Amino acid sequence: MRRSDCPIGCALDVVGDRWTLLIIRDALYKGFKSYNEFLSSPEKISTNILAARLQKLTAYGIFEKQKNEQNQLKIDYVLTEKGKDLAPIMMELGKWGMKHIDNTVDMLAKIREAKNN
Repeated sequence: MRRSDCPIGCALDVVGDRWTLLIIRDALYKGFKSYNEFLSSPEKISTNILAARLQKLTAYGIFEKQKNEQNQLKIDYVLTEKGKDLAPIMMELGKWGMKHIDNTVDMLAKIREAKNN
C-alpha cells in the first residue's frame, strides 16, 4: 500500500531501510546471490530480517529467484534490470557518505582490491 504519490516516498517504501540497501549493495558490488552469501555480510543481518527483505525485494521485482547452477536444490537471488538500475543511486549514496562522514572507506576500491588479490 502506497502512502503517497510522491516518487521519492514510493521508492523509499521499496528500498528505504538499512538492510534492504545493504542487500542491494552486496548484490551489485560483491556479486552475492545466495542466502548464505548475504548472511555473511559484515553488518550481521539476522536470518529473519534477511528472509523478509529478500521476499519483499523479489515481490517488487528487484530480485528474481533462480535455481543455483551447481545445486538445483538451492536458490539464487539475482538482480533484475530494475534492481541493476539502482546502481547509480547506490554510487551517489556512497560518494555522499565518503564526503560527509568521517572514517568511511571507499568500498568499491576495497572490492576491486580484493578481486585482484
